[in-house]
Amino acid sequence: MSSKITLIASCMLLLTSSFAFGQQQPLVEKYLLSGNFSQGEKDLKAHLEKAPNDDQARLGLGTLQFMQSLDHLSKSWYRYGINSSTRNAILPFFRLPVPSNPNPEQIEYETVRQVFKSMIKQLEQADETLAKIKSKEVKLPLHLFEIHFDINGDGKKNKEEDLNAFLDELFDLKKIPPRCRPTTVIAFDYADVIWLRGYTHVLRSMLEFALAYDAEALWDVAAYRLFPEVKFKHEFLKEEFEAAKGKKNYSILDQNILLDIVASFHNSNFKLQEPKRVKRIHKHLKKAVELSREMWIALAEETDNDREWIPNSRQTTLVSPFRPTNQTITAWQDILDESEAILDGKKLLPFWRGKANDRGFNVKRFLTEPKDFDLILFIHGTGALPHVERGDVTSVEKWEQFQRVFGGDLFGFAIWFN
Repeated sequence: MSSKITLIASCMLLLTSSFAFGQQQPLVEKYLLSGNFSQGEKDLKAHLEKAPNDDQARLGLGTLQFMQSLDHLSKSWYRYGINSSTRNAILPFFRLPVPSNPNPEQIEYETVRQVFKSMIKQLEQADETLAKIKSKEVKLPLHLFEIHFDINGDGKKNKEEDLNAFLDELFDLKKIPPRCRPTTVIAFDYADVIWLRGYTHVLRSMLEFALAYDAEALWDVAAYRLFPEVKFKHEFLKEEFEAAKGKKNYSILDQNILLDIVASFHNSNFKLQEPKRVKRIHKHLKKAVELSREMWIALAEETDNDREWIPNSRQTTLVSPFRPTNQTITAWQDILDESEAILDGKKLLPFWRGKANDRGFNVKRFLTEPKDFDLILFIHGTGALPHVERGDVTSVEKWEQFQRVFGGDLFGFAIWFN
């Protein structure tokens, strides 16, 4: 009975906030809910030329530009018919929930690179827009879960194309009952501005890594597992692919799958193609740490409790799966200090081979003095040796303590709070 009362109370709270929100719909709302991002960007830019001090509109524009990068990625994957089973892929950029495309276009390696390059530009634009926000009182209430991506271009609203589906796939959100989510209004504030900027840097660092190295050899033996219409380099793979069409059940013990896995590992030997991109990763990660500190300062200054996205220890939220405490906030500051020391080369990561306690991997040198990257030899240890040295190694025990503070889910907290 108590759980039912809690559910009803939660839904009533959300409905109340939704009703109040209806009286102050921000300019960006209609474009986000319709998926008309291009027109929204034009109209908001035109508005800001006339009202340059309207930080709510600027936050709306930055949010739209960030969503536009996800929209671009999802539309690209739909266009080329990405295999829905890749939602479980390790690489987050292949995990978006995209509807099946009955008529996919052919894709090649360079196409993926262009998709990633475009996404980087869109994230840069979002960060540049958000960085111009000055007012610490800025507030942008949005029906977050109803933000729509018209992925298949049919102009129809569809739950599979709403942000709700994206967040469930990427973060496995279960805290808000599904029946309540469509009415949820989140009031994004100044701390969330900084949070979103941090995420643009984290995502760009991952995209830069993917573009810095030549992975075409890996693509040639594995891409047809991701996309149905690839430009095959090897004729026999195309023959096997055509023969397997229509089969619904695959086993990991299938000979061809096993051979593709072996070939994929073998071809995970990436030649450095654009060293400047690796160096940008270092700058992005440093900036992400800086912005995380700024975000927690902004959170600490908040005295309201208004439909929070990222809460402080005194606030409540129906969205975040984590509730910060004074203990976790203090631990996170220590983590930022340790992470920055690692990025600056003052601390080394423990080297996973040998017994020397003072031997470690220099992350700063790995990112600022980049070399070819052989994944298997790197895991083996010999491939990491160019960046292994003696020095002050970050303590494994310290990180185990951090993990305990966060109840064994430090990674989940880091993903959410950035």
